[in-house]
Amino acid sequence: MNARLSSLLVAGGVVLAGIHTGSLHASPVPETAIRKAVLASTSLEVDGAGAKVFIRVTGMTSQPGVQVLSNPDRIVVDLRGVERGTAVTRKDLAQLAHPLILKTRLAQFSADPKPVTRMVLEVAPGTQVLVGSSSDGVQLHMTPGQGHVQAKFGGISQTVFPAAPAVEIAAATAAPAGPIVEPLPKSSVRPLAALPGAGGSFQLLPQLVASTALTVATPEVVQTPEPEKPAPVHAQPQSRAAGRTLGEGLANYSGSKITIDLQNTEIRDFLRILADTGKLNLVMDPDVQGNFGFKFTDTPWDQVLDVVLKNAGLGKEIQNGVLRVAKVEKLQKEEEERKRLEETRALAGQLQTITRPLSYAKVGEVQKILKEMLTKRGSAILDDRTNTLIITDLPRNITVIDDLLQTLDVQIQQVQIEARVVEANKNWQREFGVKWPQSNNGSVAITGGSTSTTGTPWVGTSSPFWNGAQGFNRPASGQNASVAWSPGKDGSTSIAAPAGELWLSFLSNRFSVNAVLQAMEKDGTLKIVSSPKVVTQNNKKASILSGQKIPYPTQQGGAQGGAITVAFIDANLQLDVTPQITNEGTIIMDLKIEKAEADFSRTVQGTPTILRKSIETQVLVRDGGTAVLGGVYITNSNLGTTGVPFLSKIPLIGFLFRNNTKQEQNAELLIFITPRILRQ
Repeated sequence: MNARLSSLLVAGGVVLAGIHTGSLHASPVPETAIRKAVLASTSLEVDGAGAKVFIRVTGMTSQPGVQVLSNPDRIVVDLRGVERGTAVTRKDLAQLAHPLILKTRLAQFSADPKPVTRMVLEVAPGTQVLVGSSSDGVQLHMTPGQGHVQAKFGGISQTVFPAAPAVEIAAATAAPAGPIVEPLPKSSVRPLAALPGAGGSFQLLPQLVASTALTVATPEVVQTPEPEKPAPVHAQPQSRAAGRTLGEGLANYSGSKITIDLQNTEIRDFLRILADTGKLNLVMDPDVQGNFGFKFTDTPWDQVLDVVLKNAGLGKEIQNGVLRVAKVEKLQKEEEERKRLEETRALAGQLQTITRPLSYAKVGEVQKILKEMLTKRGSAILDDRTNTLIITDLPRNITVIDDLLQTLDVQIQQVQIEARVVEANKNWQREFGVKWPQSNNGSVAITGGSTSTTGTPWVGTSSPFWNGAQGFNRPASGQNASVAWSPGKDGSTSIAAPAGELWLSFLSNRFSVNAVLQAMEKDGTLKIVSSPKVVTQNNKKASILSGQKIPYPTQQGGAQGGAITVAFIDANLQLDVTPQITNEGTIIMDLKIEKAEADFSRTVQGTPTILRKSIETQVLVRDGGTAVLGGVYITNSNLGTTGVPFLSKIPLIGFLFRNNTKQEQNAELLIFITPRILRQ
């Protein structure tokens, strides 16, 4: 079957070659050289609320490529076949100032053999861009809008593919942009009968090219007539690290679908069929050999090609309409050699040395960044005394580095952060108590008319005496009966610090009752506001501290003895903050606020207790706004009664034998933060 299929293809080629005598000797169509144009100037024209940006190019022949990138919103314009030149300076780019244009960057994205000049415009959210081009250059008509940033060519929406962030000016030394992708024309559909004698059958949905010239060589080359040229669709250049959508792991196939069923077929013959289907020239390495079976139903031909090559351990290259098939190892080795050759060519040329003094950035920090941007022949020397960089590199890379330095050496915005720690304590207390004195001494001493009461016993033979009753005197027998009582002990039914007292006393020669009614009510409010404030640069940590060190004695050598020394413990109010200003003008802050204070109402051997309040968080706050970081609210209620059993529960008079206490305490802690961007 293989021999017969090959013979049919060869015979068809010979017959067609006889009919078209000049087809075998037709020279391949030379690749059109890309004319190099030069960037001449840039300008801006205000158009109402919008603006028109003109990019004038001398001798422009190709369509520009446009991308829309986000975070931040950017319009990327690739001028293919255009050299940057020296006509447009940083001063000219600074003239492109408009509320819709936040920042402008321009650099040579790739050089020989296919130069690409890239302009990046950071635009306001919602900006709508209409792109037009002519032989004189490119015009960007920008108008304000809402939603996503969009770009259109001549009023027709263009499909915009996201690119990796590295394709901006910072990656201007990346690999050259990829070729412009042109879609193949759709062929008419016609069924093809199965080859007679083949070990299977197949049907090609797209029409195969009728005039096929077959040339046998080493390596084998199969040429097809040049396909009809469609209007080019200018895809975006491929960067060294192309962007992709997460989860997108499968390739997208757009080739026309084929249905084919072959058994034990020579892979070289099968690749000819696929090349004819895709209208590609074919080059096969001598190592491409083997017989395989194929069966596909309504499958894109380019997907069939990938599956077959993978199954056979082969790889492919498609360039300028030529499909080349070889072993994967060989293609990888050639790619590595090609990269080494391109790298060697890129490093060729005279070196240039420049000096750049920096105003705001530290040369040591900038040098770390420049090491990633310099070529292998480049170097960056710093002078800390004058804050100057001495840079040596290839001239084309010097321009990129110079633009990078202009971007980095800028004044950093400053942020003022004010924190407020508010503490509010409220205390309310009420107590009722009764004191039953047992002697006429101290704070409960009373007098009974003209009779001196000093030293009067609590039960005696003569009045006055305290809380007792005595019987009748019996001088004959010398006996005397007495009874004394104390219905409430001091410290139990009484209160420690009464605000007022009511004295009750009943005295007689035989009977005595003495009591002091006590009452106290206390109400207090305490508010403490601590307000640390600090100013720092964007993305720089700042700290402010205010407090004291409290000494306490320590004994060396443990409890057995040793010298007494003094140690210190901190009681500070401290604020640590690192602000970050976002593109929207809000501020992200990494915060740590801690307050520690001494409580001298609770001490251990004279050393006070340390009360700590702390919060550590990350918060987003608008410029000048105030956010509540956190708060603690504590409520403590206490209701208690102390009294004599049974007596304290007697109705009406039970209060004389008990102590009632009611207490409520409220403590509240709030922490506020207010950032402000300082405008110079």
